[in-house]
Parts: sequence; C-alpha cells; structure tokens
Amino acid sequence: MLASPGAELGYGLAAFLGALQGVAEFLPISSSGHLSLAEAWLGVDAEAAGHSFNIVVHAGTLLAVLLVFRRDLFDLVRGLLDPQQVAWARPMWVALIVGSLPLAVVLIPGVEALVVRMEGEVRWIGGALLLTAALLAFTHRSQPPSDEKDQPPSVAHALLIGCAQLIAVTPGVSRSGSTIAAGLALGLGRARAARFSFLLSIPAITAATGKEALDLLGGDAPLHFAAGPFALGFVVSFAVGLLSLQLLLRLIEKVGMLPFVPYLLVLGMIALVAGS
Repeated sequence: MLASPGAELGYGLAAFLGALQGVAEFLPISSSGHLSLAEAWLGVDAEAAGHSFNIVVHAGTLLAVLLVFRRDLFDLVRGLLDPQQVAWARPMWVALIVGSLPLAVVLIPGVEALVVRMEGEVRWIGGALLLTAALLAFTHRSQPPSDEKDQPPSVAHALLIGCAQLIAVTPGVSRSGSTIAAGLALGLGRARAARFSFLLSIPAITAATGKEALDLLGGDAPLHFAAGPFALGFVVSFAVGLLSLQLLLRLIEKVGMLPFVPYLLVLGMIALVAGS
C-alpha cells in the first residue's frame, strides 16, 4: 500500500530503506535507484527527507566498506610512508585520485539539483536501471585468464573508471556495477575490478556525505529529518551492507554480474510503465 505524498519517515520505513540501501549499494543493482523508487512509491519527499536520508544510509554502507577493506587502507597509508613495504600503494593512490577527479562535475551549479529532481522521476530511474543491465550484460565475458589483484589500474584506466562512476550519480545507474563493468571492459579481472571499485567508492561517498552534512548545518538544504529514524537507517544500512559486501566479493569471482541482469530488466520495465 502506497503512503500519501509527504509521508513522514518513521522507524519502520527507515529500517526498511536502510536494509534496502545495505543490499543494493554493493550488489550491482543501484542503491540510489532502489531508494528513489521506494521513496517515490511510499510517498517520501525526495527534496526533503528523502535526499538527506539517502546520504545518511550511504554513510552507513561507507562504514561497511571501511571495515571490510581496513587492511588495504592500512597498507595504503603504510606504503605512502614507506614505498618499499607496500610497492602497490603509491600507484594505487594515484589511480584513486585520478579516478575521483570526474566527480568534480557534480560541483557545477545546477547538477546536484538535477540529480535530486531525477530521484523523484520514476520513468528516468527505470531507463537508468535498463542501462545498468546493458552494462553488466555487455561486460560479462570480459575476464582475463590471470589477474594480479593488488596491481592498480593504469592512470588512463583509472580515469575511464572514474568517468563511469560519474555516470552513476544518475539514480538507477549502479555505481558498483558501472565501475566494475568499466574495469572488466578495460581488461581488469573480476577481483581486481571489484577491489578498485570499492576503494574508489570511499572518497566519493565520503565527499558526498560531508557536503550534505555541511549543507544541512548551513541551512542550504531542507531540515525535514528526524534524528531517531535517520540513526536507525544508518545502523541497519551498515549491518546489512557489511553482510552484502562480503557476500558479493565471494560471488563476483565465481559467477560475475550476469545473474543480476534479468532482475534489473524486470524492475526497469516496471518503473518505465509505472512512471509513464
């Protein structure tokens, strides 16, 4: 049953959306698309609590990434201080910085407002989900015979993967799906592409969360939020995200991302029909 427009974000809905974010953030099915569809169909205002809540639950899954990749992050810091201990650290730093540069486009005036408006457009989200399905299907067989998991991508490849991450600011385009698909298309193996994708998500989600927090504190964004439901959504998204990420890292090396394509096709078609 759909809620009326402008429905309040209560504890039950916050827990549901937090769990949805935790699952969809790491599976290549677009967490932003799922959250936006759920909020549109449940009557949560995307320009009020909806968009701000999305940032909060994204922060929960960010914490899950930090925990799962804590050893890699420790080695990155250690290798920056002493390159002889971790040879891949400095090239990885360069790749992560270059891969993050395309997101500067979001700082152009009007771009963020456009993204927020798209979060409330079910038809546009449906089309973006279909695009994600096409990306996953197209790169399914892009798997080199051998792959060094710790080897960072080249600067050129990192920039192209970063451009794929930029496209994923569109609700319905999966960030993990687009960046892993880009890595596979460029010749990275599944484990290597997935590792770089999730490491690349750390500065992206950190920057988005920090900007949203500053906007809220500065009064530039609507303050229609409740601390309790937002906190619950954060905790649930972290817990579910932690389990989902560990599952996906095992799953992606064995079967790839093709099993998610039929689901995305069905959901995308439903959203297109519902939004027309």
